[in-house]
Amino acid sequence: MEILELMKQRHSVRQYKDIAIGPEQRIALNQLIEEINGKAGLHIQIFYDEPQCFDSMMAHYGKFTGVKNYIALVGKKSSKLEEALGYYGEKIVLNVQALESVLKPSK
Repeated sequence: MEILELMKQRHSVRQYKDIAIGPEQRIALNQLIEEINGKAGLHIQIFYDEPQCFDSMMAHYGKFTGVKNYIALVGKKSSKLEEALGYYGEKIVLNVQALESVLKPSK
């Protein structure tokens, strides 16, 4: 799928469905994050099946519900860290969007 089409389909979500991330999707995401970390010198991490990850006062502030998986954007402090995390974070989001349209989630 073209990048512009993925960008048009993209939207913010705060209430998540109870759909598992399938093995093929996990492999693709893990590979993407490993590639980004190696290329950009970052330490982005993905966590699966952790229902308590947003079970705190700060999480309630954002009104997130049903979150079981999350990505931590991590890197060494530098003047360009925020830009790099923003760029690569969006790259991950768009890849997730592409995976969603190609692979059906497991139930």
